[in-house]
Order: sequence, then structure tokens, then C-alpha cells
Amino acid sequence: MIVATAGHVDHGKTALIKALTGQHTDRTAEELRRGISIELGYAYLPGDTGQSIDFVDVPGHEKFMRTLLAGVGCVDALMLVIAADDGVMPQTREHLALVGLLEIPRLLIVISKTGLATSDQIVAIERDVLSLIEQQNLPATICLHVDSLLGTGVEAVGAQLQLWASITPKPNSNEPARLVIDRHFKQPGLGSVVTGTLLGGQIGTGDFLQLSDNGALVRVRGIQIHHREAKQASAGQRCALNLSGDLQDAALGRGSQLLAKGSWAPTNRFDARLYLQEHNLRGTVQLHIGSAVVGARLVPLKGLQSSDSYGQWVLEQPLCCFHGDRFIVRDPASRTLLGSGVVVDPFAPQRGRQKPERLALIRAMDQVGPDQALETMLDVQSEGVDTQRFMLSRRLNSVPSISTDTLQIGGWLWTRANLEALIQQAIAAVSHYHQINPQLLGPVRAQLGKQLGLTADSRTLAAILRLALDRNHLRQTGPCLHLLTHTPQLDAQVTDWFDRVRPAFVECSPRPPVIGDMINQLQVDKHVLLDWLDRLSAAGLLVFIARNRYLLPADADRLLNVARGLAAEQHDGHFSTANFRDRSGIGRNHSVAVLEYFDRAGLTRASGNTRILR
Repeated sequence: MIVATAGHVDHGKTALIKALTGQHTDRTAEELRRGISIELGYAYLPGDTGQSIDFVDVPGHEKFMRTLLAGVGCVDALMLVIAADDGVMPQTREHLALVGLLEIPRLLIVISKTGLATSDQIVAIERDVLSLIEQQNLPATICLHVDSLLGTGVEAVGAQLQLWASITPKPNSNEPARLVIDRHFKQPGLGSVVTGTLLGGQIGTGDFLQLSDNGALVRVRGIQIHHREAKQASAGQRCALNLSGDLQDAALGRGSQLLAKGSWAPTNRFDARLYLQEHNLRGTVQLHIGSAVVGARLVPLKGLQSSDSYGQWVLEQPLCCFHGDRFIVRDPASRTLLGSGVVVDPFAPQRGRQKPERLALIRAMDQVGPDQALETMLDVQSEGVDTQRFMLSRRLNSVPSISTDTLQIGGWLWTRANLEALIQQAIAAVSHYHQINPQLLGPVRAQLGKQLGLTADSRTLAAILRLALDRNHLRQTGPCLHLLTHTPQLDAQVTDWFDRVRPAFVECSPRPPVIGDMINQLQVDKHVLLDWLDRLSAAGLLVFIARNRYLLPADADRLLNVARGLAAEQHDGHFSTANFRDRSGIGRNHSVAVLEYFDRAGLTRASGNTRILR
């Protein structure tokens, strides 16, 4: 169990921790000289049931509020210390507000320095603080009295914390590892050491992790838990890790995280559920998330018929966050807390964020259980759900089991009923196209997508076409989709023109013939030739690649097989234009045109400087 200790400066937090654990959390020369906590301090108390208690001692002075927020971002309980000779102070009220904003489940009020006050003073302070707690609707609170110097009441505080530790559920260790770094230092003979709280998963010696700042890969050389060597750290524990690898001091400071390989996915914007005092925030404010601080601007998401408030945060610098992460909103100028929020979608889009379907999807994603969220998302999103993105955002190792009958294609998930209905609509649309255009081979992908209300690059369109083609409901010739039984009703002129131009295509196969050469051979006007080549393409006898570039369908298929062969040879399925040029032998300009045609036809997808098969 992780316990943060908070309270106004000089109210006895550090002394209480020393009385409980025998450990002094103030460690810097400045802290020892001034007698106040400036940095986060750490101590631990072995648990009676094997569940230890880790303390994070946070500064009490208002100037160090940023450090305090870094210490209370991921704790199981807050111990608020109030001096009997001083009473409730402004920082006391602010720390109580944090309990509600962060939804810290347990709150222990400790009235300290009781030897310096009368019993009436102590009762009055207890009455004041309990009244504040009631006004703010905070969780049920226990109030204890101590004098750390005399040792009175310390045992009762320890017993209460031990009881909470015994009933505090352990975080999930069966998820990707995630450690929030709160301190980094160099250890002679060891090198870089970081300390932090393991929020989920497990970390073992020899494991490779990624730094959230830059994705750099580091190796865990050693682990210490409570100053003892360990082979493994589990979720809910504080630990120190000795690291090796591509280390940069700037990437190891407070606010950074160590993530399981494959979990590194920084974002510049995220959608969140909001609990703000003022919903029309203007300008840049500070978000305190985990132990990180980042400037951000709020874009309200409007149009939801709900009492819940949602917004999109646009960040000044990217960070790694996940669904369910809680954050504090603060105005750095006035040093006031403005509210809090919970991350709903860490990978929010900029375009279409105010559309009704997007807002409905946010509501669907804002479910605590991943199985319930997935089912609701499938109901409201016709475009399906990206299972890899879903698992990453919720830090899952596998797709949750749901009752809905689904189909998964290429990492995307759809409800079977929706996809099967769309397949039948696609078949009907192609059949209708044949009826009104009997002389043409069939619609191209974009035309069919428009009939179904889907964009040409829609993954749902790609999925239903893949299934329809695999089941032989449809066939694709070049860019045209058609029924297996359909043959274009060609007139004599079309057939005659194809017979005239076909030798030029066969002669230079698989390169497209040069239009100028064809004009000279056939002795026709350029515009007449291009018009007929377009008509032959519409009839399925040729494939339009780009302006002045056409291919026989067999040659287009041959070049597609070249792309498939290249993709199969690479472990990640990517191949470059240069690879395609060299293997096909058609030259760079033709290669660029053919690959761009494959992109438009939905056969390949550009990925940086390479391509991958759809």
C-alpha cells in the first residue's frame, strides 16, 4: 500500500513518519538546514501480513505544490497531518481538496503535537476538519491524535495503516509493466538508478523497458525493494531499478515512465471526462498526471445529451498516458486548483471530434470494464474497433471476451451481424450497377463505397470486400468489382479498338506502352486514343494506372504479385519503391505510378517511405 503524508509546513509529517518507521525522509542539505521538506521523501513500514506500507512524504509549503502533486498522483491513502497548536491552515484545505479531485479512497486525519494544546483545542480542530470533509463529500475518515516526540498515539496510527494494508487490493500484475519515475541519481559503480511506483505488471532483472520520453530501450540490471536486492518487482510496490542502455538524464527525471516493450505510444492530445470548477477555460493551464507536469489547452466537446462533461486536451509536448489515468488541472499563475479529470481516449483525433458519432464513441469508451466498453464501442462504431489500439489504451495483454458474435480481420473487430449485412448490400449494389451499366465491367472501390456510405479508404469497406472476394461473391479485375457471372456487353467498336491497341501492350509487358509511340503506330489523334483507352478501362479490358499509363489486367496482377513477394520476404511486411523497381524491372517512374494505383485500389498502403499490403 502506498500512503502519501501531507499537511501544512512544520505540522509534523516527517517526525510522524520517523516515529512510525525509524527513517528520516528529509535527505538534502537544504532540507536538513531549514527543517522543512522540499523534495519528496520515502520510507517504508513492514506489514504484519506481508503487505508493506510505503510512505511518500510530500512538501507542505505552497511553493512546493508542484512537488506535492507529483507525490500524490498514484497512492492508496492520504495521511493528513494537522498540528494541534496551529489548526486548519490554507494548505490543509488544499490537501483535502486533492483527496476529492484524485478520488483517493482512504483518508486518515492525524492531529499532531497534542502535547502543545489543550483537549478543548484538539476537539475544536477535529470538529473543524470533519466539517470540511463533510462539506466536500470526502470518504469516511478516521481521526487520530499523536505526539511524535513523546510517542503517544503512534502505535494507533500504525495499527490503522496496517489494517488498511491488509484489505487494500493489489494492482493487476497481469498487464504490461508501467513504472512512474519520481527520482533519478547516479550510484558509484552502478550507474543510473531510478526509483518509482510500479502501477501495473511486473519487472524482473534482465527485462527490457522503454522510456516514455523518447522510446529508448533500457535494460534492468538490478532491482532493490526497501534497500534489499530482489529478482522481481510486482504491481503496487515501490522499487529502485539499476538501468543500462541508451540513457539520457533528461529522459529519466520525474514525470518519466518505464513501460513494457510495445507500450510506448506518446500522444499530443487526449479526450477526458472532466470535473472542473470552470468549463470554459481559456489559455494554457497545467496538467499534473502521474508525476508529470505538462502545459495544455482545453477544447470542450459539446453535443452530448448528458450531465457528464468531456473535453479534449491539446498538449504542449507529447506524453504517454492511458485510459483511466487521473489528472489534476491547475492554474500556474494564481496557484489554484481548477479541477481534475480522467483520461478516456489517449489517442484522440483532431478532425471530427465534435461529430455526433465521435461523441457517442467517447461515451462508449468511458466504461470501467474493458469487456463492456468493447461491446458498446462495436454497437456505436460502424468502422469497427482497432483491437491493438484498444489493448494499448487500456494496457491489456489480450482482447477481452464478449458475448457479441464478432469477426476479426487484420487486427480490427466488427460485429458479425453488421459486417454480413454490409456484404449483402455490397453484392446488391454491384448487381444494380450491372443492370444500369451492362457495357461496363463494374464499379471501382470508391464508387461502391459511396453507395454503401463508406469512404474509399474505410477499413470496413476493405473488410467486406475481402470477405466477399474470399467467398467468391465478387471478383476484382483491375480496379473493377463485379459478379462472377457478369461479362460486359461489348459493342463491335470496343472490341475492334482493343484488338488494335493490344499488340502495343503485349510488346512492352509489363511496362505501360508509351502513348506517343501508340499515336504514331495507329495514326490517330491523342485525344481520340486516350478517350478509347478510358473506355476500354471502363469495360475492364485495360487498367487505368495514371494519366497516359494503362496496363493489361494480367500485367497489373503480375506486378501485384511482385509486391506480394517483396512483402512476404520482409519480417514486417514493408517494401520500398526501389525494391519494387528492381524486382519488377519497369523503371522508377512506372513503379511510382503503379504503386500509387495500388494505394488507390486499396491493395497497398503507404507507410512512411515504404508500403505494406492492406
